[in-house]
Amino acid sequence: MATVYLHIGAPKTATSTLQSMLSGNFKQLLKQGVLYPQLLRHGDAHHTLVADLIQAYQGHTMADLWYGDRTRGEAWQDLQREIEQYPGIDKIILSSELFFGQTQRLQDMLADIRSRLSGHELKVVVYLRRQDQLYSSFFNQDVKGARQWAHNAYQFFQTHQIFQRDYGELLGLWSDGVGRENMVIRPYESGQWVGGSIIEDFCAVTGVEPLGRVQTTPNESLGPTQLYVKRCLNRVGYDKGANESVLALLQRICPEAPGKPCIYVHRGLYRQYRKKWIQVNKRIADQYLDGKPLFSEAIPPPEKVELYQPELAQIQLCLLALFEHFSHPREREHRSLFARAMLLILAEQDLWDEFESRRCNTLIQWI
Repeated sequence: MATVYLHIGAPKTATSTLQSMLSGNFKQLLKQGVLYPQLLRHGDAHHTLVADLIQAYQGHTMADLWYGDRTRGEAWQDLQREIEQYPGIDKIILSSELFFGQTQRLQDMLADIRSRLSGHELKVVVYLRRQDQLYSSFFNQDVKGARQWAHNAYQFFQTHQIFQRDYGELLGLWSDGVGRENMVIRPYESGQWVGGSIIEDFCAVTGVEPLGRVQTTPNESLGPTQLYVKRCLNRVGYDKGANESVLALLQRICPEAPGKPCIYVHRGLYRQYRKKWIQVNKRIADQYLDGKPLFSEAIPPPEKVELYQPELAQIQLCLLALFEHFSHPREREHRSLFARAMLLILAEQDLWDEFESRRCNTLIQWI
């Protein structure tokens, strides 16, 4: 019997870094008696496990990007086949942050997982990021990424699946499914990590000997102007498969420092969110951590955090840079898309006069 550590995220808690570390040390882990399965992986993570469960129990067909060249519906069979190849292993680590946001028929999904992993001990590892940081970072990421979120932050918080249940409710669902004693809850806060490192902390939690670091590309937030322009690109719409090339083009033409922590909703709404977050964290401390605070750093009051507000002057400079780029005859890739987004920005920000009518007419021709 092996101990299975099911790492469920949460999103925006260095999951990609941990998955890259585990994937890159596959052979070294095996020498320790630890399996990080690779037959079912797409990239470094085990998202196909969750995608197959979602399709089976929620009736949703997950996008191809979660599968790559993997066959749908076979992830759990691939996992069992790989476990059988290594009968002497002591630990199995599975990792996908897609698990974290699941609430619909979660108990059925967990019953299925327990059945498939029968004979093994199941532990659930979850890192929780302070809510104000998670909400801010996740909104920025969903505008930036292939999900191409196009609406405002309020709509994002109200409709995204991951925010429909608070941390306490989510932990309660998982505890009911696997047992509270099998929940390993860690803060995403470097001051509380073993050695001040998320990798060392994860290794300590799972009982793995320290592993070498793997080079990763930081997933930085978009700057305020980039975020606004990208959201406008998302609003006019384009193929998700082109997201990376469109994003790279925007960042190259309109370079900007990554965004700093800020509030994407108005202060009054943030104040309501903060009150609830504090209550939830107190409840988690009492129920799971013997009263020890979940986070050592307090959630700041709204007066201490900047509001998100892209500067009009920077938007104008970005528009001019984009116009100059696409004015070159050879720069045709994504020209129509950016022209549509630029016209939307001109209308929304009332910049017609500043941009000049001849440029506006050119944008219309590019469409």
